[in-house]
Amino acid sequence: MKLARSLVRGSGLIAALAVLGFLTWIVVRSPFLDIKTIEVRGPVEASGLQEVTRTVEGALSGNILTADICAVKQAVEGIAWIKSAYVSRLWPDSLYIEVKRHQSVAIWEDGRLVSEDGVLYISNDEPIERLLQLPAFSGDPQYVEQAVRYLPHFNEEVKRIGARVKAVKATFRGSWSVVLESPQFDSMEIELGRALTQGGPINRLRQVLDSMDRVVAMLKAYPERIDARYKNAFAVQLPPQAYVAAQTNPADKTAKPATNSSKTRGR
Repeated sequence: MKLARSLVRGSGLIAALAVLGFLTWIVVRSPFLDIKTIEVRGPVEASGLQEVTRTVEGALSGNILTADICAVKQAVEGIAWIKSAYVSRLWPDSLYIEVKRHQSVAIWEDGRLVSEDGVLYISNDEPIERLLQLPAFSGDPQYVEQAVRYLPHFNEEVKRIGARVKAVKATFRGSWSVVLESPQFDSMEIELGRALTQGGPINRLRQVLDSMDRVVAMLKAYPERIDARYKNAFAVQLPPQAYVAAQTNPADKTAKPATNSSKTRGR
């Protein structure tokens, strides 16, 4: 009797193990649970969509039940232009990926993009129309984050003369300069000097622009270059064509400086 009961228990255990093995096979091997679709959402262009899909496929192993979601998320966030990613399963056979990309605010001198957080990254997924509108950053990379903070203040100031910031540079010594462009002139470089106080370069730019109407009236042209590193003054340089016109127009004495540079006191 005891032997019979033992045989029954043993048979039941074997049957349970067989069922468990079958269920395990279904979970691990069944083609019905394969991931057939990868759905990507977010501000992604066609080339970026392909890059995300390839990355997910390379990191993906298992099926809808066994796939390592954390590994997929880590792989997607390893793409340079992606700031963060959210990954989840969609029953019965899909993987959902939602990405948040870095927002570019400038182009670094080596071709990398600069994000709104001051991160330098590579992207082949940026619309060309947007790239053409971005200013250029150059100089010492340690000042990238500070340049990002300064940029909106610089742009706000130069709106007063109908210009926009074309380039921002910070040397290894922390000396700042900007290049402006406008329908009224091709290019204007302004040396702002070191940021010895918080917002120092912004304040110096403001001082220069406060005097811009007087400078233009006196020189009969917009300066090509301004050196604002002096205390309460700045030096200006005319573009070559304006200097030549001033020298060859004797009718207007105010337009004939002896040299193509002049020094003006700020207000």
